Amino acid sequence: MSAIGPSLALVRADRLLWMVLLLQDRGGTTARALAAELGVSVRTVYRDLGALSAAGVPVMTESGPGGGCRLMDGYRFPLRGLRPEEAEALLILGVPAALRELGLEGALTAAHRQIQVAAGLATATLVHLDMPRWFGGQQEEAPCLRELAQALRLGRKLAVEYRSAGARDGEHRDGEHRDGGPRVVGPLGLVNKAGTWYLVATPGPGDIRVFRAGRVLSARVLPEAFGRPADFELAGFWAQWSAEFEASRPRLQVRLNASPQALGAFPEVFGPAAGPALAAAAPPGEDGWRVVTLSFEHERAAVHRLAGFGAQVAVLDPPLVRARLLATAREILGRYDAAR
Repeated sequence: MSAIGPSLALVRADRLLWMVLLLQDRGGTTARALAAELGVSVRTVYRDLGALSAAGVPVMTESGPGGGCRLMDGYRFPLRGLRPEEAEALLILGVPAALRELGLEGALTAAHRQIQVAAGLATATLVHLDMPRWFGGQQEEAPCLRELAQALRLGRKLAVEYRSAGARDGEHRDGEHRDGGPRVVGPLGLVNKAGTWYLVATPGPGDIRVFRAGRVLSARVLPEAFGRPADFELAGFWAQWSAEFEASRPRLQVRLNASPQALGAFPEVFGPAAGPALAAAAPPGEDGWRVVTLSFEHERAAVHRLAGFGAQVAVLDPPLVRARLLATAREILGRYDAAR
């Protein structure tokens, strides 16, 4: 068989399936109408109808006025077994952006068309997933994402070259692979965390690591098959890994006094972490200010994020953060004084 043979076979199988679904949906139609819908010749339509009949699909053809092509009365393609709510569940999201990034838009769109016809639905996209958070910065590019997804779908090993996070990035504990040339891994799954893609993979038995897809410099799908462990469950692994990662990140506790205006902005600036901090804060004083303890990765992060509150916060501890915040305020004043 030539190299193009399998691809042509898949194309024809898809066309035959779509032909059955069209006949089922319309009750009957002409060979010319089928040819126009499928983008083939009338001769090809008749050849495909013969193939369907040989495969056991009860296709009826009648010549003359009022004739055409139809399925035997009562025949239903197996997809008709989907209940309406099941079909709606498959269609409600449309084509999420995450699947477009993985190169699956065409396949999913074709599958949706088949489900719509088979279930007799005309469902529009009703739910849209916009995973990146507001004010979360630009979405990270992952140039090798499709190769990572291809290896997963094919069950093949990957040769990846990876740029690890700098020591001050604070992104991972770096179970990630350090720089040093390509490395062969077995892909276990892809995770999209608030718009950022991560590859979960194993370089060897009993060793599972997390790689940030945006730092994959090159990825090559290898011919060698990868046997995914039967007991591996991606969502469960990610939940446990994320909890361990959060617990292992360095934390700096900063105690400060905050005005009502600053307190009102904390949820927007600090996200979900603001809730527990505010719940544990001391009761407000007569002026409405409250003493709050916030957690940061390091002193520099604390200074940069608190400087925007200006005089609406006053750092109490640790002294080094207070001193650096004061120095930052003086630098800002000096910059604007010099610009006069």
